[in-house]
Amino acid sequence: MDILKAAREVDEYVVACRRHLHRHPEVSDKEDQTIAFVLDELKKMGIDCVEVKQGGVLGFINGPKEGKTVLLRADVDALPMQEDTHNDKFPKVCVSEVPGVAHTCGHDSHTAMLLGAAKVLHDHQDEIEGKVIVCFERGEEGGNGIYYLMKYIQENKIHIDGCWAQHGHANLPAGTMGLIPGGVYAGVVSWDITITGKGGHGSRPWQANNPVDCAAAIVNSLNTARMREVSPYERTTFTVCKFKAGTKANIIPNTCEIGGTCRFYDADLAGRPMKNAIKSIAENVAEAYGCTVQFNKFGGPTRGIINNQTCYEISKEAIGEVLGADKIVGLEPKMGGESFAVFAAYYPSILGCLGVRDPEKGLTAQLHNPKFEANEDVFKYGVASTVAYALAFLKHKEPIPFKPFEGDIDAYMESTSN
Repeated sequence: MDILKAAREVDEYVVACRRHLHRHPEVSDKEDQTIAFVLDELKKMGIDCVEVKQGGVLGFINGPKEGKTVLLRADVDALPMQEDTHNDKFPKVCVSEVPGVAHTCGHDSHTAMLLGAAKVLHDHQDEIEGKVIVCFERGEEGGNGIYYLMKYIQENKIHIDGCWAQHGHANLPAGTMGLIPGGVYAGVVSWDITITGKGGHGSRPWQANNPVDCAAAIVNSLNTARMREVSPYERTTFTVCKFKAGTKANIIPNTCEIGGTCRFYDADLAGRPMKNAIKSIAENVAEAYGCTVQFNKFGGPTRGIINNQTCYEISKEAIGEVLGADKIVGLEPKMGGESFAVFAAYYPSILGCLGVRDPEKGLTAQLHNPKFEANEDVFKYGVASTVAYALAFLKHKEPIPFKPFEGDIDAYMESTSN
């Protein structure tokens, strides 16, 4: 098969799918019409598929020979965001028709490209040495669809040897594929606390226990905790994003709310030490200021996505042959979180980043930005990369060094909250 030629042949279909999905976005855990669309498209292709309630869709494409199984994942949910009708220069080719909801993270593109890849793979089943599972995941943006997908996979004893996903990358030149081994997306500890003190008047601070002062002391201590708790060789960030208290300049409030995240690649060396520090500092500083602290949210440490070394080598060679070796580029690991980390914990996996940046067309806005627009000119490269990796992975016969998470998905979820 000429993979890039096959990808070009389905390009019009992929663009049409993306535009439909973009005009009709749905937020996490509400993607009912999106899932119905995906199921309908797979059935039209003749692909056996199943809807996993609250999880998404799994489609199964079997080759003529027994072999390994590779899972290809796309996320389907949109963001609760009002979209701008223009990118950084020009009017967009299509805009969300749902007020306050938009595909400004590119998941419409991911879904459309995976549908295109499924079409190519199904049409060339005779070249598949094993089995391909196409996975469309609900709730990647803060939902929990991955839990229900993994629960279904484990309960039904669906064997998987490895996984692939791709994400649009707004800083990489259009048509390139960013691939690196090791950490590519980070794990997260998220926290949100309410500090309760004793309110009063600004002219009599000695008669109050000011929770704002307490919160400021907590924030200052937390901002230096990373240096005390984590080695400088461990990539780690800590950010306070929420600070909310009071309504008037001369009234000391009773409460103050603060919150933020810590991001890292090693949960044991960075995530858990920082989580312990957040709890200890918040409670001890609050006591010193005569306040109490309540954790409204205290999640993680979740795991980061660690691209498997062998999967990286397979992808670099296979995708380089299709797109051209000059189109394979490195990238700086991201500190954002991604639910594909769950698949990467259980199976040898890799997430590639498809470059979408094109300044001449105004396609320069970052993800999660109202001006972000998918680059439809690169879809064929995303489809071709997915197909190339799937076929190459299935042909790779040597064992892949990998140590999976040993427990089931419930044990995994528990491990990310302790």
